[in-house]
Amino acid sequence: MIASARRFVRPPLVAGILLLALIAFASRACDQSRVSVSQTEAVATARTQIDYPPDGHNVRFLRRGLTQHPYWAVSLWTRRPDGDGYERITVVVVDARSGEVSEITRGASGA
Repeated sequence: MIASARRFVRPPLVAGILLLALIAFASRACDQSRVSVSQTEAVATARTQIDYPPDGHNVRFLRRGLTQHPYWAVSLWTRRPDGDGYERITVVVVDARSGEVSEITRGASGA
């Protein structure tokens, strides 16, 4: 009788709590992977951050930080007149959820 009195937690209750925790974790993980800004919108946003007409662009999707927050990294560039390398390169990092610019790196490359 003492052994049965000490058994406070029932297995179905534990299973229910674990299931609720799993559902909460899965819904949060799905929300974190949500991307509201398209690649095309990210390029348009990046173009507003430069004062030259680019010869071309490259786009990469990346995740940063412990929460793996999604971003678009848009590289806009112009080639040198001789065609050997780049004259200007600007990398604009756009938040893939809000569409806000989070980072801009400007430079020239001899490559």
